[in-house]
Amino acid sequence: MERYGQRLLSPEWGAEGARLATMAAVCDPETISLLERLGLDASWRCLEVGAGGGSVAAWLAERVAHVTATDIDTRYLDGLNAPNLAILRHDVTSDPLPEQSFDLVHARFVLEHLRERENVLDRMVSWLAPGGLLVVEAFARLPAVSTPHPGFRDIMDALIKTLNLTIGTDTDWPWTFPAPLHERGLTGIGAAANIPITGGANASAQCWTLTLTQMRPRILELGLASADSLDRALDLLGDLAFFDFATATIACWGYRS
Repeated sequence: MERYGQRLLSPEWGAEGARLATMAAVCDPETISLLERLGLDASWRCLEVGAGGGSVAAWLAERVAHVTATDIDTRYLDGLNAPNLAILRHDVTSDPLPEQSFDLVHARFVLEHLRERENVLDRMVSWLAPGGLLVVEAFARLPAVSTPHPGFRDIMDALIKTLNLTIGTDTDWPWTFPAPLHERGLTGIGAAANIPITGGANASAQCWTLTLTQMRPRILELGLASADSLDRALDLLGDLAFFDFATATIACWGYRS
């Protein structure tokens, strides 16, 4: 079965590094704000699952005792250089990590793309030390149907459906937060949503431009949109006067007893 990064959103794509950088520009401020509100201790051992371009792992490494940054492909992490930062090529669905070893386990835009997400969530909880903090962030389909740009919303729906049909992404799962953490017995549970605006050729618009460009052949192959409608959406994303909402980011967190 196809998985994230094999064909869709592949690290082999020439502009994937730029796509990850624009994603970090959009999402890091909210992630960092959340982690700061929840509190970090300088003695902590932290695990960054699906570290991508490594921006969150690098930020953590400046504040805690040790960070392990994992991904199935670490090419965009290899440039990171901190004495307390370990880079590990690791498949979160199957590769082991020591149980009860981390004070913080954080994953952003990982679990919603995995068919094994419930299993992986069990594994991530097992890696937490007693009292350890789990933080999961996932991108979610917007349920709103009202939009000034229905053509753009149609293309976002086509993008999400392509991810679902090919790699099993579930963008409705994050709307169940924080129930998955309650079910696993975590405490001090909370959840929050953020809906970044896309437009004015900002970082979000650039990120979606790169994502749509990379996914375009698969969207067309599946017959989920026409080339003309994709071109119109890409033109909108490059228009300084265009503003709309693409997707939401939902976060949840809790502590292991």
